[in-house]
Amino acid sequence: MARHARSFAPAARMLSRSDRARVARLYVLCRTIDDIADEIGGDVGRAELETLHADLERMDTTSLLAVEGRALFAGRPDGMNALRQLVAAAAADTGRTCIADDNALDTYCMGVAGTVGVMICALFNIDRGWHKAAADLGKAMQLTNICRDVAEDARVGRRYLPFSQCPYPPDAITAGAPDAIAAASASMADLLHRADDFYLTGRHGLVALPVRLRLAVASAAAMYARIGTELRRRNYSPLLGRTVVPAERKVGLVVAALVRETTQALKSEVRSAYVRT
Repeated sequence: MARHARSFAPAARMLSRSDRARVARLYVLCRTIDDIADEIGGDVGRAELETLHADLERMDTTSLLAVEGRALFAGRPDGMNALRQLVAAAAADTGRTCIADDNALDTYCMGVAGTVGVMICALFNIDRGWHKAAADLGKAMQLTNICRDVAEDARVGRRYLPFSQCPYPPDAITAGAPDAIAAASASMADLLHRADDFYLTGRHGLVALPVRLRLAVASAAAMYARIGTELRRRNYSPLLGRTVVPAERKVGLVVAALVRETTQALKSEVRSAYVRT
């Protein structure tokens, strides 16, 4: 996590050792699925993921990933269903993806990121009524990722900006074609606006989480949301290189999130005490 998840690793340190271990297991599982789609990709990667999807249904499977998934979500059907959805979404994303429209984009974001929010809820036995807020937070982070990685994705033939907004092939973006860049920038602005709405609804669900998990998720969300702020500061230019939040800024974001969520938690406790008396 320290090497590959720089926005999540600092937040995870707020968890207890046992909770951090469970989250790390989930991270490795999701990361491996993502690597099969991205690093192997093509027909081979898709076949591996389709086999994994089938293995998740088999009690006698010898697939290490399937065994780990079943163990992690034993007795947690919502988590297992979300894992299946993640694998299916990853299998569909092994080629030269070009998102068609808003509906396809929302389906993709739910499949590869909203599901992770649901799996976290399942791991910590959070009531199903809060799962949508967790999924919204995952979708917010994925939209942020898409806007951050427009050029990087285009270089490997992928365009996650919807065609309905950016009707240009990935190579037009990498070539810096003016019309393609203008359309990509406008689409990035729209997607980041949507992400802001999802961050807002997602944060409303933080009250359902145990305190240490609440602080960890709030910190990670704050760091991701800051990426959007940096992209706006760059005027939504897709070719300026990957946006990075400086380490000192991350510290400030974590502290601000901790203060905000701790204050909210204390206010909730005071209100609850008042109602009881």
